[in-house]
Amino acid sequence: MKQTLMGNDAIAWGIIHANIDMVSGYPGTPSSEILTNVQKYSKQLNLDIYAQWATNEKVGFEVAYAGAISGKRTCATMKQVGLNVASDPLMSASYIGNLGGMLLVSADDPGFHSSQTEQDSRVFAKFARIPVLDPSTPQDAYDLTKLGVELSEHFEIPVMLRPVMRVCHAREIIKMDYETNFTPNKGGFQRDVPRWGAVPRKNRFPQGQDQLKRIETIAQYNWENFLKPQFENLKGGKLLIITSGTGYGFAQETLKDLNLSADIVKTIMPYPLPVEQLKQQFDNYDKVLVLEEPYPCVEEQIACEKVYGKNTNTTQRIDEMSKEEILKAFQKIDFYQGANIYEIPQIDLGFDIPERPPALCPGCPHRDIYYAIMKVFKKKKSIYPSDIGCYTLALAQGAIDSILCMGASVAMASGFALSNPDKQVVATIGDGTFFHSGIPPLLNAIYQGHRFVLVILDNSTIAMTGRQTTPERFCQPIDIKKIVEGMGIECLEHHYSYHMQDNIDFMKQVKTAYENNTTGPTVVVVREFCILDGERAPDFVPEIFAKVDPEKCVACDACTTVYKCPPMSYNDEGKIEIDPFLCAGCAGCLDVVCPTDAFIVDEDYLKKGE
Repeated sequence: MKQTLMGNDAIAWGIIHANIDMVSGYPGTPSSEILTNVQKYSKQLNLDIYAQWATNEKVGFEVAYAGAISGKRTCATMKQVGLNVASDPLMSASYIGNLGGMLLVSADDPGFHSSQTEQDSRVFAKFARIPVLDPSTPQDAYDLTKLGVELSEHFEIPVMLRPVMRVCHAREIIKMDYETNFTPNKGGFQRDVPRWGAVPRKNRFPQGQDQLKRIETIAQYNWENFLKPQFENLKGGKLLIITSGTGYGFAQETLKDLNLSADIVKTIMPYPLPVEQLKQQFDNYDKVLVLEEPYPCVEEQIACEKVYGKNTNTTQRIDEMSKEEILKAFQKIDFYQGANIYEIPQIDLGFDIPERPPALCPGCPHRDIYYAIMKVFKKKKSIYPSDIGCYTLALAQGAIDSILCMGASVAMASGFALSNPDKQVVATIGDGTFFHSGIPPLLNAIYQGHRFVLVILDNSTIAMTGRQTTPERFCQPIDIKKIVEGMGIECLEHHYSYHMQDNIDFMKQVKTAYENNTTGPTVVVVREFCILDGERAPDFVPEIFAKVDPEKCVACDACTTVYKCPPMSYNDEGKIEIDPFLCAGCAGCLDVVCPTDAFIVDEDYLKKGE
């Protein structure tokens, strides 16, 4: 059967057609649609599949791994920085192994499109000594999902599938199984304490020896099944191109565009590689060029005088692969001497096009809370650490000073408070991030008595990655306020108001509480909503639309530099105006924001829309 599918859709179907019946993970672009689509397809087909979001990647991996050692086929999904969180159980799981197949999907993001790092999960697989499969197309993503769980079951080791963003979000006509003959696996844990409960050094040392033998066996399997068949059809020549992932397609297109010919080998499994067998093939070529992104994972394994790549400064060492970068690599190794046909011509328009930086959505309540924070806790006297989530876009308001990783705003607030005792430290974190990794650093701050303000922005959804459910949304007894109070301190609570003065007045109360609290953090939970949340937003948005009185607007920039709502911009007359197609009707700007009260209610809005 053929279907036009996005890469993540293809992975979801591959999971189902591989009879994987336990899927657990944490959302993060570019991986989020995988688990979401497993949920959707299993519901449509009435399949008995456990597919749920975990509180973080570590938990998601451990849930899936327990299923795998019980004989079920399982999958854990996450993005590459989430793999950092799951690395603790992964490293041990690679020693212990599994009985049922376990696929670890870690979606990478070369080029930093939606991530704080460009790290390469293939290198993590090498670190953990587990095999990794690197799809180059959505079709590969489907096929290798099925293959990965088979390999995991055969070799009794977790197998990583590493799609990059351009695979996850590309679309292709996929050849897939015509029928979904889904047969859930029956779990049956078999007690084997020396294996499942291995302790150093007695049991773990032999497991380490077995791990080394196993990875050598898998490298040989890689040669016999994936690499040797390709070399049998090659005759040798001036250049051999070894590719991984998207490098395969880019190499083919570049050769065609430049009317060049070279042998191309696709490393479906970039680790572990059969190094000696590969190097023997190099005798048939003058040079070997490795095309991979973003780290030199393949190149480092097969490094020798003939091999060129990132470590020889032949290919770029950061950012996504492109045909232009491959052309430049061809030039550096004297394989191509022509012009750069991909160079973008420079056109002088006679004017500069202003950049449009990322911003919070129109009507987002985060904007109003950050505005209130800055009104009360002045920038010159404060430090604003924040975290990973859609609220990170408050950077555009100047309301955030630092971003590190999930949950770090709380721990960094401790560090800032200790190192800057003359500053007011006001940290912000979302509810999903708080559940993910914000609780341990808050506990640490409480028992060590670190003084700062923590504002937990609770919109009851993981909004940035597609509005996945949070534990609080899914299970009502779980409540952030109760969790904080369970740590032995008071938790102030505020319900967002579209009357800006209400938010400011509450932040003044927070400041008073902070000044009176000399023994530890002052914690606040603000009950909000996501403007894109179809279930909850209609209950909160007043649908009061605003316009600008041009007579009152003095072009002071207060709204465009501090409040930063996207519908606001200057018109040809040098006055602020509000784009009615972008305005969400949140009414947040009608109070306090403009020092001359130029924002007024647009009484004619509904008439204009009729």
